[in-house]
Amino acid sequence: MRTALTRRFFVLALAIGAVLFIGVTLWHNAVRRHAVEGGPVSMTPRLMPLMIAAKGVPNPAAAAESAVNNAAQIADTEQIAQAPPSLPRFVPLPPRGGRGPSQLIRTANVSVEVSDVTRALRDATLITDEELGDVIGLNDESPSSPDEVHTATMALRVPQYRFEQTLDVLGRLGKVTAKSVNAQDVSDQLVDAQARLRNLRRTETDMLGIMDRSGNIDQVLNVTQQISSVREQIERLDAQIQSMQYQVAYSTVNITFSSPVVVTTPTGWAVLGVAWQHATAAARDFGISLVSFALWLIAFAPYALVAALVIWFAIRRVRTLVTVGPKSTA
Repeated sequence: MRTALTRRFFVLALAIGAVLFIGVTLWHNAVRRHAVEGGPVSMTPRLMPLMIAAKGVPNPAAAAESAVNNAAQIADTEQIAQAPPSLPRFVPLPPRGGRGPSQLIRTANVSVEVSDVTRALRDATLITDEELGDVIGLNDESPSSPDEVHTATMALRVPQYRFEQTLDVLGRLGKVTAKSVNAQDVSDQLVDAQARLRNLRRTETDMLGIMDRSGNIDQVLNVTQQISSVREQIERLDAQIQSMQYQVAYSTVNITFSSPVVVTTPTGWAVLGVAWQHATAAARDFGISLVSFALWLIAFAPYALVAALVIWFAIRRVRTLVTVGPKSTA
C-alpha cells in the first residue's frame, strides 16, 4: 500500500517538476526577447495557462504537450498584439508577364477662360506649391486697352501621383475651353540604358584590374585613355537615365489663361455716332479714290497726248485723201 502511494507521489512530483521547468524556460526566453525588442514583461499572464493546464494533467507527457501547445498559443497571441494597428487594405498584385510598371512621361495642355487673369496666375502658383510642384515658365502679355483679350501662359512641374489632382484643381479656376494629355512610355529606353550602364561599369572594373597588372608605359597609357572614354560614356548615360527618371517622376502642365472677349453693342446716340464715323470714313475713302484717279491721269497724260496726236494726224490724212480723189476725177 505504501509502495503504491510512493509511486503515485513520485509520478506527480515528476509531472509538476516538468511543468515548472517548461514554464520557467518559456518565461526566461520571453524576458530575453522583450529585453531585445523593448516592452513590458508580465509573468502572471504567461504562466497562468501553464498552471491551469498542469492541474488536470494525469501524467508528465501530457503535461509537457499541453504546456507546449499553450506556449504556442501565447506566442501567436503576442504576434497578433504586436502587429501594427493600421495595415493597408490594398496589396498591389505583381504585374502580369514579369514586367514592371510603365514609365510614362506625361504632359498636359489646358486652356482656361477666367475673368481675372492676374488673379488666376496667383492662384495657380499657390496650387502648384500645395501640390509640391514648381513653376518652370511664365509668359504674361498685358493688353494695351481694356477691350483687348488678356492672355498668360504658365508651365508647371508636379509629382506624377498628383498629376490628375492638379488638373482638376486648376480646372476649377475658370471655364476649361481645351484640354489634352499626352503620355510617352520610356520603360524600354530606361531598361536598355540601365543595362548598357551596368556593362560599361563592368568594363571599367575590368580595365582597372588590367591597369593594376605590370606592363610598360605604352600599355598603361592606352588603358588609361580607354578608361577615360568609358567613364565619359558612363557619365553621359547616367545623366540621361536621371533625366528620364525625373521626367517620369514629375509631369508637365502647360496652362493658358485668357479673359473673355468683350463685345459692346451701341445704343441711343451711340448708334448715330457710329453711323457718322462710318459716313466720314466712306467720304474719306471716296476722296482718296478721286485723288488717286487724278494722279493716275497726270501720270499717264503724256502717253495719252501722244496717242491723241497720232489719231488726229491719221484722221486728217484720211480726210485729205478723200477730198483730193473726187477733184482728180473731174
